[in-house]
Amino acid sequence: MTDQRSPLSLLLVDDEEGIRLVMSLLLKDMGYAVTTASRGDEALALYKEQCPSIVISDIKMPGMDGIALLGEIKKCDPGAEVLLLTGHGDIELAIAGLRNGAGDFLNKPVSDAALEVALERARRRIAMREALRRHTEELEELVARRTAELIQSERFAAVGESAASLAHAIKNIAGALEGTMYVLEKGLALNRREYFEQGWQMVRGDISRLRKLAVSLLDMGRASSFELCPTVPVEPAREAANSIRLRAAEWLKLELVDKAGPEPFAMAPEAVYQCLLNLALNAMEALQGEREKAGIAGAAPAASPVMGIFVSRERLPDGSAAILYTVTDNGPGIPREMADTATPFHTGKEAGSGIGLFATRKLVHEMGADLSFVSEPGQGTEAMLRINDKQGLLL
Repeated sequence: MTDQRSPLSLLLVDDEEGIRLVMSLLLKDMGYAVTTASRGDEALALYKEQCPSIVISDIKMPGMDGIALLGEIKKCDPGAEVLLLTGHGDIELAIAGLRNGAGDFLNKPVSDAALEVALERARRRIAMREALRRHTEELEELVARRTAELIQSERFAAVGESAASLAHAIKNIAGALEGTMYVLEKGLALNRREYFEQGWQMVRGDISRLRKLAVSLLDMGRASSFELCPTVPVEPAREAANSIRLRAAEWLKLELVDKAGPEPFAMAPEAVYQCLLNLALNAMEALQGEREKAGIAGAAPAASPVMGIFVSRERLPDGSAAILYTVTDNGPGIPREMADTATPFHTGKEAGSGIGLFATRKLVHEMGADLSFVSEPGQGTEAMLRINDKQGLLL
């Protein structure tokens, strides 16, 4: 309950009319606006209606006694200031009241000095709570303001970094186009058909890279929406494997291993397929790059290109289930900083834009899944996509 009330409002509760009369006059002389009640239930109703700053209640009353009234008031406002009046021999009850949150207790008959001291202490506690509340609100406002400023600064920094990285990606494509122009100009100067054919192939490749970059940028800016449905875990992996086979069947050995079984699992199959395809394409392009480098150098590749897509079912420590997709290759490996951060437009492949891995991380985050890598330079890469059953969606 927020303390917006007057610090001078007071509720006096006692079943003896004489005590109510005398104490209310004394309290009014001290500057308090006093309301009185003769029963606990009546006092509770008045408290809920008026929210006085301080309650002074006798402990022994018929019906709801002072201890019970204290408990009910504390349920309404844990910070309420309640002082208890006790008779001689009621010390155990007074101690029980203190344990239940009473601010103080006073022995009957109550002296003016003792009452004034107890009320002053209660007012100090109220003032301290109010100061603490205001200080907490100010801190929360300060934290919110500083957080907003930090987020804005981070956004500006991210925009600047992305713009610089995008400019670098475009510069790379522009450099490739300049090389293409040189080949075409050479063909014009020498009237050699093979130069024209080579230049045309280079133009098609550069345009394809530009189109992929533009499409990836559009996809990266769109929020993804997923529809969970019961899916046999191997199906998204099988579709990704079929797509890779269509692109690289003549030179890549691809293995698909299903250890998850036919039991369906609630997931977003299209999103899982897209993630697996991105990971597999990333691996395929790395393997293809190594193969082309070996061909240019006139040497055989160090090892035959091999990729694996493995599907398995896990039981996590918290008892929930998960499907684990693992994409492996025997390529050059991913630099550690790329596997950890996946910044857009930053790539370790000469012909890459760096968006594929970043887009995959974006999808993984939006699905609430997990993605991790194990990779060493020259030792290949193992990408692990874990689809969690966080909402109890195992079917």
